[in-house]
Amino acid sequence: MRELPTEKKVCLALGYFDSLHVGHRSIVSAANGYAKNNRLFSAVATFSNNAYKLFNRDEKSVYTYAERCTLLEGLCDFVLPMRFDAKMKNRSAEDFLDTLFSGYNIKAVVVGYDYSFGAGAKGDTDLLKKYCSSHGAECIVLDKIEIDGTRVSTTVIKNLLASGDVENAEKYLGAPFMIKGKIVHGRGAGHMFDIPTANIKIPLDKLLPKQGVYGAECVVDGERYFGAVNVGGRPTFDLSKTVVEMMIKDFDDNVYDKDICIYFRKFLRPVQKFDTPAQLSKQVHEDICWSEK
Repeated sequence: MRELPTEKKVCLALGYFDSLHVGHRSIVSAANGYAKNNRLFSAVATFSNNAYKLFNRDEKSVYTYAERCTLLEGLCDFVLPMRFDAKMKNRSAEDFLDTLFSGYNIKAVVVGYDYSFGAGAKGDTDLLKKYCSSHGAECIVLDKIEIDGTRVSTTVIKNLLASGDVENAEKYLGAPFMIKGKIVHGRGAGHMFDIPTANIKIPLDKLLPKQGVYGAECVVDGERYFGAVNVGGRPTFDLSKTVVEMMIKDFDDNVYDKDICIYFRKFLRPVQKFDTPAQLSKQVHEDICWSEK
């Protein structure tokens, strides 16, 4: 995803966008639509680091910055990465906007109804509207979005992922929950089952769903495959360290050091210890065929 050049006339979507849920996507879509109708470029401003840490909250992000950039491909023209540090945290709302507008050629801004900014979150949509008006920029504020009477929020999505309910999480996200990472060498256990296995290096700040085995799809080198992904330990081999490994159906290639995107579609079963590797192999072969049932 290309970073926003300073000279481009832009309609900017503002927010954290940590989960890029359907509410976030509506903001991005509105910014992109306004940009196209007014001969502007569209851009999404999002934090490039885990902002929760600055508030002493031990929370992980649904999507890392790199994952957000992948998900934003085709939804907007540019991304504007902002590093949330102590300086930004303590910057007043007006100073935050001054820095933003002096650094980029902003002609319009799109935000959600509850957007807040600046030190102590004192900046709100009313302040933003007044600031944009005085700087010759349009300000568009979107209403909240609900699904089945529940307000769409990152908190709701995190709770669903914590329970392993990736199917309902997908409704709020607007797309299957995704993990993007580099394929690294694991134990090579997949070769015992004649199933290509991709062991994924996961960033420390990445939120993982409840431990278990999930029906999934993955994309490697632009090709999509079905399979199953294990999140958790490997008790059959007396290994308790949490890993993310994808068992890929109908695949035969060297995948090490390649990027992979894994899309979680369905919770299949808990992680469990089998008496023998052969029993585990039998179960894994059933797991990877989840889409055919």
